[in-house]
Amino acid sequence: MTISSVYCPPKHNIKEQHFAEFFKSLGPKFLVGGDFNSKHTQWGARITTTKGRELMKVIEQNKYFVLSTATTTYWPSDPRKTPDLLDFFVTRGLSESYLEITASYDLSSEHSPIIATVSEAIISKPRPPHLHTRTTNWEKYRELIRQGANLNISLKTPHDI
Repeated sequence: MTISSVYCPPKHNIKEQHFAEFFKSLGPKFLVGGDFNSKHTQWGARITTTKGRELMKVIEQNKYFVLSTATTTYWPSDPRKTPDLLDFFVTRGLSESYLEITASYDLSSEHSPIIATVSEAIISKPRPPHLHTRTTNWEKYRELIRQGANLNISLKTPHDI
């Protein structure tokens, strides 16, 4: 297994081919993380950039897996720039069940570090909370909403609202 860090300078125009060659050089099983300077909503960034699209093409074509905290990792000192997610991991050949990604808010630079834990045993993760279950009776729910919702309320003035 190859473990690697990455830094893609923001001003370089990195294309799909460059990302593909880099990942291929890591072999069949790898974990690579760091500052990709590539934005894509798929891993939690606010927007998608050209570099993010190029990287996403390679990830999808090769069935790589993105590991992200889905939280901001870049905190610019320039007030004209907006915080965003630039730091994440890409992996191949490793089961997500053995990996855990956490954010560290120890700011030693403009970036919040992210930490990958690779375990030899399955990492138990809490299930995300849900507002419904498999046994939710949607017909009953719709009927209760129909009965309890008053849709004839006037909302013409700020006081009404």
